[in-house]
Amino acid sequence: MPRSEPASLPVGGQEFRRLVLSWTGSMTGDGIRVVALPLLTVSVDPSPGAVGLVAAITALPWLLLAVPAGVLVDRRNARTLLVVAHLLRALLTLAVVGLIAGGLARGGGPFSPGVGIATLCVVGFAITAVETMGDAASQTLLLRVVPRNGLERANARFVTVETLALDLAGPLSAGVLFVLAPWLPFAFSAAAFLVATAAVLRLPATRGDPDTTSTDHPLADIRAGLSRLVRDDVLRTLVLTVAVLAMANAAADAVLVLYSTQVLAMPEQFYPTLLAAYSVGTLLAAALVGRFLRRLRGGQIMVLAIAGLALAMVLLGLWPAVGVALAAYALLGLAGGTWNVLSATRRQRQTPHAMIGRVSSAFRVVAWGVLPIGAGLGGTLGEHLGVPMVFLIAGVVTAVAGLAVARSFWSTEPRGMDDEAPAPDPTGGTGDGAGR
Repeated sequence: MPRSEPASLPVGGQEFRRLVLSWTGSMTGDGIRVVALPLLTVSVDPSPGAVGLVAAITALPWLLLAVPAGVLVDRRNARTLLVVAHLLRALLTLAVVGLIAGGLARGGGPFSPGVGIATLCVVGFAITAVETMGDAASQTLLLRVVPRNGLERANARFVTVETLALDLAGPLSAGVLFVLAPWLPFAFSAAAFLVATAAVLRLPATRGDPDTTSTDHPLADIRAGLSRLVRDDVLRTLVLTVAVLAMANAAADAVLVLYSTQVLAMPEQFYPTLLAAYSVGTLLAAALVGRFLRRLRGGQIMVLAIAGLALAMVLLGLWPAVGVALAAYALLGLAGGTWNVLSATRRQRQTPHAMIGRVSSAFRVVAWGVLPIGAGLGGTLGEHLGVPMVFLIAGVVTAVAGLAVARSFWSTEPRGMDDEAPAPDPTGGTGDGAGR
C-alpha cells in the first residue's frame, strides 16, 4: 500500500544548506587529494612498493583513530571540531604545496626518494587522522539540523554530493591540474577545505544531548559505544551485513582494472567508463530513493538493494561483455547508492544522539577494516580461478548475506531512541559498505 507524504518538508533549511556546502567542500578537497597524492608519490618514487606504502599509511587512521575520534566528537562541540578538522586539512594540504616548491616532486634539494616517501606517509596519515574527526562531526551535526523524518532526504543529498565531488569532479580535476603543475591540485584542495570551513562557521553552536553512558575515562566511552554496536540487535545485524558487503566489493574492486583491460579487452583510456556508469547509478539512486519509500518500507528496499548488488556481480562473472558490464555497473551504483542512503538512516535512527560519533566511527572501522582482506581475497581468487570468478563468487556471497538478513530487515523499521518519531519523508550518508 502506498505510504502517505507528510505535509511539510523537514529538509532544506538554511542550516542544512550550509552543512551540505561544507560537505561539498570537504568531499571536493578529498576527491582531489585521493588522486593527486598517488600521482605525487609516483613522481617521487615510481616503485609499486612506495605507492602501496603511502596508500596503506594514509588509510591507517581509519583503523587506529576513528573510534577515539568519535568519542572526542561525542564529548565536545561538533561544530567547533568540524571547523578545526577543515582548517587542519587545509593547512596540511598547503604544506604539501610548500614541499613541492622545495623540490619534493623532483627528488631534489633535501628530498631524496626515501625521505620524500616518508614525508608523504606522514602527511597522508595526518590528513586522514583529522578526516576521521571531521567525518564523525559531520554525522553528528546532520542529526542536529535534520529531524528524524527527514533523514532519507538528507542522506540522499549527501550521497549525491559525495558522488559528484569525491568520485567525479575532484578526481577528474586533480588529473588535469597535476599535469599543469604538481602543486596546483593541492592548492585547489586546500581552497575547497577553506570553503567548507567558512560554511561551518556560519552554523550555530550546538550542544550535545546528555549522555548517560559518558564517563571521565575515554576508554570507557569507547567500550560503551562498541557495546551499543554489539548488543543492539538492529545495529549488530547492520554492521555484520556492512562487513560482508564491503569485503565482497573490495574483492571485485581489486581485479576491476584486469577485468576491464584483459577480460573485456577495453583500451586503458576507456576503463573509467565503468566507474562513470557506477556514479550515474548512484546519482539515480539518490534521486529515486524517495519514490521507493512511497511503496515499501526502508528495510524491504535494503533487501532489494542487496539483491541488486548480487545480481550485478553475478552478471559480470557469467557474461563478460562491455555492454553488460556497463549496465551491471550502473545497477551496482543504483543498488549501492540506495543501500548507503537507507543503511545510514537506519544506523542514525537506532543510535542515541549522544553516541552517534562513536557508533558512526565504529561503522567506518568495520567498513575500512575489511577492505584489505577483501582485496587480498580478490587478488588470490583471480590468480587461481580467473578474474570473472571473483565477481561470481562476490555475487554469491552477497546473495547469501542478503538471504541471511532478509527477515530481520523486512520486518523491522527502527526509529532510534525516539519511538514517536514521524514516518520517514518519502521525497528524499555515507559509505555504509556497499560503495564501489
